[in-house]
Amino acid sequence: MPDVLFVAPDLHGGVGRCVAFIADALPERGVDASLFLLRSRNREYPVANPRVTRALPVVESPTSLRLMLPLAFSRLLAQIRRERPAIVCSHGLLSNMLVVLARKILRGNFATVAFEHSSPAIHYGASRMRRLKCFLVSQTYRRHDAVVGVSRGVKEDLVSMFPPLRGKVRTIYNGVPLDDVREQGAARPAPASDAAPYHVVAVGRLEAVKDYATLIDAAALLDDPGIRFTILGEGSEHAALQRRIDARPSRSPVTLAGHIDNPFPVIAGAGAFALTSVRESFGNVLVEALCLGIPVISTDCPHGPAEILDAGRYGLLVPVGDAAALAAAVRRLAYDGDMRARLAADGPGRADAFSLERHCRDVIELFQPLMQRGAS
Repeated sequence: MPDVLFVAPDLHGGVGRCVAFIADALPERGVDASLFLLRSRNREYPVANPRVTRALPVVESPTSLRLMLPLAFSRLLAQIRRERPAIVCSHGLLSNMLVVLARKILRGNFATVAFEHSSPAIHYGASRMRRLKCFLVSQTYRRHDAVVGVSRGVKEDLVSMFPPLRGKVRTIYNGVPLDDVREQGAARPAPASDAAPYHVVAVGRLEAVKDYATLIDAAALLDDPGIRFTILGEGSEHAALQRRIDARPSRSPVTLAGHIDNPFPVIAGAGAFALTSVRESFGNVLVEALCLGIPVISTDCPHGPAEILDAGRYGLLVPVGDAAALAAAVRRLAYDGDMRARLAADGPGRADAFSLERHCRDVIELFQPLMQRGAS
């Protein structure tokens, strides 16, 4: 019987990455853990934990997932019956709802912990089904034994929208395996001989929420042959972003370099890292850039970046969607050596506050009384 069964949609994206980290890390610290995933994805973060169950084969379409959800849920029920965990810890609204329903059906003697990775006021409030989703959030989280927001902003949103959750919700920041990041970033690629000397890198899915259109517009405003931009990642916005680049010729070129399995050497060799998102509940990639000693520029989006950067102490914050402000911040970093040196020196120490080791300590502290209750 495992101490904890983690439940997540998949190992794709930011949520999947966090789940993979913690599912591997807790057994090394004396907490037996297994992992249940609703589906497989074509591109997933690796997990070393051998106790991983994937309820469904590769399912990329949200519509297909909804159609196959009853099968996935029946397999979740079977796994909980078989393993009898002390705690079921779920990540993301869908998983959090399914775990509440599973406990009701099974009348299980297990505790439940829900991790919320999105700001409900923004993520669910902007939905066409706002009222339904807010109702589901409220009904779901009040039935969990504990609720975790991955930033203070997420926690405050939950409490503001659903006051009965006050006292049940806590903040536990995501954890990043900093030693692994440093190791993977050590093999820096040789710069192209004809490349601009100051290189700004962005990494993420090419989706509207990442707002790489603003980065492209900022490059056009800069029009500086000494500065170049690279965006690593793939997504549905690739063609539109390439058209935007082609329509805005600039002496500060922007390259869509696609997905690479290990982006850390590219980040480690950059002059700056840029995050242009409309929203980021946390922002793992900012911690990774800080860990590598790379100065960071980020939008002041809700909620994670300002918390990671301590309101601008450890990096530059610019308004969301403001290409002119982003261009000015890039220019400032490119030509202010003292600022670059200070941010590069301070970054690794700041990243330590968001280490996987710290995350594990906080999670184990939350789990311990619940494991004792589940075992009784």
